[in-house]
This record gives sequence, C-alpha cells and structure tokens, in this order.
Amino acid sequence: MRNKTHLISAAAARDAAALFAATAMFAMGPAAARADGTPLGHSPLCEASAALIVDCPGASGSCLLVGDNEEEASLFWFRLDGTPLEKAKQQQSKFKGGKIGDIEALTAAGEGRIAVFGSHSRSTTCRESKERWRFGVIDGVKDKGVKLALTESNEFNASTLFGRNLPKGSLIEAASLAIKTAEAGARKAENDAEQCNQAPAYNAEGAVNVASAGAPDIWIGLRSPLLPRPTQAKGGRHGLAVLMHLKGLDAYSFDKVAALDLGGRGIRELAYADGWVLVIAGPPQDLKEEDDLKKWPDGKGPFRLMRFRAKELEAERVIVPGEEQAADLPISSEGLAVFGDEIIVLIDGNQASKKQPTKCATPAAFVVRKIADFVSKSSRE
Repeated sequence: MRNKTHLISAAAARDAAALFAATAMFAMGPAAARADGTPLGHSPLCEASAALIVDCPGASGSCLLVGDNEEEASLFWFRLDGTPLEKAKQQQSKFKGGKIGDIEALTAAGEGRIAVFGSHSRSTTCRESKERWRFGVIDGVKDKGVKLALTESNEFNASTLFGRNLPKGSLIEAASLAIKTAEAGARKAENDAEQCNQAPAYNAEGAVNVASAGAPDIWIGLRSPLLPRPTQAKGGRHGLAVLMHLKGLDAYSFDKVAALDLGGRGIRELAYADGWVLVIAGPPQDLKEEDDLKKWPDGKGPFRLMRFRAKELEAERVIVPGEEQAADLPISSEGLAVFGDEIIVLIDGNQASKKQPTKCATPAAFVVRKIADFVSKSSRE
C-alpha cells in the first residue's frame, strides 16, 4: 500500500531480569520464512506498521504493541516474557468507539495512555481517504476490547494543520507551503496510481513522545512531502524530512516544525530512548521491486536507522544525524521500539488474499539490533 509506517521504554525493560529475557526472546530461529527477518504473528496481522513497548494488561510485565495499516479496528500485542518473539502468542485488542484508517504510528500519551495515529494520507490513486483523517487515545492495552477516544478532522489541509499568517521565513511556513504544493500535485494525479506514486502527498508515518514524564510532548514525522532545502543549508540538494509538534490531543494541529536531513529520505517511524530520537528513514515514494536493492543517491541503502538528540528539536535549524549514528535496514522496515538494550524493527508484509483469507500473502517480520552494536558498527562504515 502507498502508506505503510515508537516507543517508550517500560521501566521493567531496564531490570536485569528483563534484559536477560530480551536476549533469549529475540534470538533468530532457523525456521524463518523470510530472508530479511523472522516472521511475526499471523493473519490478520500481516502489514505491521507501528510498534510500542507498553505495560501488559494487569501491569504484569512488558508487551510489544503492534499496529497494522490494513486493520483499522484493532491493535495486536505480544508478551515479552522470555518466549522467543516469533513463538509468542498473538493477542488482539479491538477498538470500542470507532476506527482509524491506515494506522501508521503509536506513541505514549502520558498516564498509561496510548495515542494511535492514522496517516492522514491519500489512497494509492491519490483519492482523499477521510477515514485516515483520524487519531485516537486508548487507556492502555486490555485483554478484550479497548475504548477509543476518537478525534476526526472534517477538513484536512495546510491551514487546518498550522493555521494562517505564519511567520515569514520560518520552518513552519516552509512546511505549510510544501504540503500545499504536494497536495495540489496529488489532486492532479488523482485516479492515476503511477503518477500518484511520483507525487507523494501528505503522509505521516511516525510519532514520538519525547517527554520523560508528565504531559506528553508529541512530534509527528512525515514520510512525505519533503521540505525544500534552505539555500543557506549545507549538505547537497536533497529535500529534508519534516517533524511537526502536536499542540495537544484534542485536535490534529501543530505549532512547531523541525527539519531533519536524512539524505533525501522521509520518516517511516520514530522512537525515543534515553534522550535520543530514533528514526527509520526511507523513500518518500513506494519502491518498485527492481528498485529495492539499489543504493540511495548517498551510496547507502534506501532504508536506514538513524538517531539524534531530542533536545535538537527545539532549535530552529536543520538537524543532521551523524554518520556514526546510522545503519542500513531491510526494505519496508516500518515499526520501531526499544526494549532494554535492543532495538526491535518490524518489517511490513502483505495482507491475506481472498483465496487464502486466513494466511498472510507475506508475513510481517522483525529484526533486532543491539543498541551498542548499532552505534559501534555504523561508526566503522
């Protein structure tokens, strides 16, 4: 699908016992059916697009919460209790009170709450998809259904995102103009899938809460559009990824913008740990199969894991993750979470077909990176 792709470390994940369990549970088994990762779960979870570490129901340990961009009425979760993740029992929590189209991001929302975001994007043929103009909040994960406090936009455009009369020359004004331009291009490409893919309109695939406690401090990351590079900025001619600060949980509106240099890539997912924001960076557009193994213009893989200090979000300048903080990832990496000293990356699959409705055409998958290895290995690239 055109619009495929957080974290909060639970306190239990820092305990020595949890770290020991993490080492065992993420061991890659020999029975993996995908070359790029170990299969995760089963249908209806096929297109894993978002991840978050949360307290399990009853506050009994930590769980991996997963969103699927084709499942608009539920989330999935797995207990992180020492069982290898590929063998953990898949649980499903269905929403009570609404649906969210194209779920692409999960983040902590304070006081045990979880925010669930639709991409607010268009369809593969650039048609408006109003069921995606939604986000909601749930009070943690439950064994059965979870009540969803839903927020839905009746209109969606740059003005509803940022308001009017924006400061001249500011990043927020530049983001508003980039979104207006991209949406205009998408309208011209309506009903033409090929043209639509070459004119990536608004598509939000990441969310991260950078508050260590108290009220949430949530930033939304865009897969597209990219921001034109300011003439005074160094580093080439490629566009910049956009991060937008959510005003609150009562409306999909923003009061600040940050720009991130990902080498011309957009944001596919975000996570937070120990003062760092982790990013899955990937192409703004969908890749064709023949493009998958091609290197990006910067000579690296098209999907990369990067990070930067959260405090940099407050500066009105381009954020540039250092090369020692980057590593290649499998194609279609979408979900991102940190558990103990490990980084869990989820890889998108393909939903079940009508002929085999109970079996994913391609299963979702996961890979694990040690935080220490991620930094030390990438520094030798």
